[in-house]
Amino acid sequence: MLDELVELGSGASFEDLPAAAVEATQTFLLDCLAVGVAGRGGPWRDAVLGDALEALRIMAVLAHPAVPRSCAEVWRRIGLDGDPAEARLPEAARWGQYPAGRGVDVGEPLFPRLAVA
Repeated sequence: MLDELVELGSGASFEDLPAAAVEATQTFLLDCLAVGVAGRGGPWRDAVLGDALEALRIMAVLAHPAVPRSCAEVWRRIGLDGDPAEARLPEAARWGQYPAGRGVDVGEPLFPRLAVA
């Protein structure tokens, strides 16, 4: 799945990425979280959280054209310097680049639930 996302965005500017890339990015993130939780037994918490941070890093790079402010905020909250707009595909979407030991800022929800009247 990740290779397909990288191929989709390889050589394209962030502004030119198709809407399909946003949907594929969301699927990638949800798949990462589902596999991480289901695929680990016992004390899996640290590994799953590390995988989730890595998935969020990649998601911030890939979804940046569609929601730049939110992706920049995700980037900041997971303890990364700079801005996801500075990242370049395909290198920036390779798994395993999240630096260990970074602090995470939880903060307020980026996309709060709407109150239903």
